[in-house]
Amino acid sequence: MKTHSNSPKMVEVMPLGGFDHPLTYGITPSLQDGIRVGSLVRIPLGARQVIGVVSSLCPEHLPVVQKLRFVSAMVQPEPVLSQELVELAKWVSSYYACSLEVTLGAMIPASVRDGMHAKTRRMLEIIPVTKEEASGLLGRSPKQKQAYARLREISGKSVDAVDWAKKWGISPAVIAGLVSKGLVKQTFAEVDRDAYADQWSEHTDESVESLNELTDEQAQAKAEIFEDLNTGQYNTRLLQGVTGSGKTEVYCQAMEKVLAEKGGVLFLVPEVALAPQTVDRLRARFGKEGEQVVVWHSHLSAGERLDAWRKLVHGKARIVVGARSAVFAPVQNLRLVVVDEEHEPAYKQEESPRYHGRDVAVYRAYLTGAVCLLGSATPSLETAHNVACAKYKKSILSQRIDGRELPLVHLVDMRREALKQKAPPILSQSLIEALRQRYEDREQSILFLNRRGFNTTMFCTECGEVEQCRDCSIAMTYHRTDHYLHCHLCGFSKPAPQFCG
Repeated sequence: MKTHSNSPKMVEVMPLGGFDHPLTYGITPSLQDGIRVGSLVRIPLGARQVIGVVSSLCPEHLPVVQKLRFVSAMVQPEPVLSQELVELAKWVSSYYACSLEVTLGAMIPASVRDGMHAKTRRMLEIIPVTKEEASGLLGRSPKQKQAYARLREISGKSVDAVDWAKKWGISPAVIAGLVSKGLVKQTFAEVDRDAYADQWSEHTDESVESLNELTDEQAQAKAEIFEDLNTGQYNTRLLQGVTGSGKTEVYCQAMEKVLAEKGGVLFLVPEVALAPQTVDRLRARFGKEGEQVVVWHSHLSAGERLDAWRKLVHGKARIVVGARSAVFAPVQNLRLVVVDEEHEPAYKQEESPRYHGRDVAVYRAYLTGAVCLLGSATPSLETAHNVACAKYKKSILSQRIDGRELPLVHLVDMRREALKQKAPPILSQSLIEALRQRYEDREQSILFLNRRGFNTTMFCTECGEVEQCRDCSIAMTYHRTDHYLHCHLCGFSKPAPQFCG
């Protein structure tokens, strides 16, 4: 359709209000300079006002001017999604068979969608004037005179208006009077709500510094990763290392190079519970260089999520650490994506959009031309297959730091234990003796128990046959409440057999 030269400028907007289809809207002259791809705007949809994301500045469908509706306002002054994140949203929507509206809703924090602003506090600062001028203005106001004298004691510094007034018992009317007379300047300062800011470890510095010397394998892995970074192109590399081999130190070395080149870093961990220790270590490592490390996961408050988003959008922070949802964080100039423990099933989202954090991280690295590091001691089958197909590169750390050996692992056949007793035992005799020895030595022990079901397996004590899922070929879990066997992978269930078939 040809448009007249006087036709208003139009954009394509994806509504977030139950209408899973992009619509074309006009832009008023007052909004033309601010709207870009990824801008969050308020639009009319039927009789409602909903929010939407600008997905294109060149809409495919151009309605007639008489039927054109216009963008009402901008919810946030800056785009909430970059061009790269808009493309990522379209890919997630297509690959995981979910609506684009649901995908955008998962990518944009609720506090951002709701138009929340940064938390501020009112600050007071004295305006220098002569004593004669101050006396002339405060001659008939003893309370204002007293308050002004208190502020003169800290001349040149700003104070929190609420805390200062509460400390000296000064009413808001007195402060307002000083401001109106031009003796006190009132400003507003943003309050930084930083997650885990109060969980600093005194010993983190020492533990970080002690790992700076690399082993030969670490140095080799570092050189290979640096080679990937120097290409300036997309690469995915598996860093396979046994527990305690120093994978985190290799991550940090790669991060130092990226940060020195003004790049951004996305660091994913499988569980929210692992975020504090990772943040603590990275803040100790990079905080000395003035780098801010922000946290991004679903357990943050709305204010903490908003402040983290603002820091990343404005480029104040270049390192983000979080669980799977952090893969959508708006990191500027993303150069490195780290997926620690990439084999963990916790990276899979259970509700729509049912994305896998590892796979989305790889595709985001592809979109931005970044390097993606997948770290694991036991890589997933998908990653191992991609390495075998030469889609991913691989670095190996086969030795632990300082030559430390891995802990001994004993496999105990509980069928043999059952033959020694009349009833099937809960604990093996070797485990009981080991626990007793730890207790006598005043040491600690940890027992990991299955959380779901009464027992993780049902097997025959005569032949050793294990009841398995017909579809997944994994052991089924016995639930005593309903006497059923359940597969926790696909959901298949069946009554528990009474006899071995």
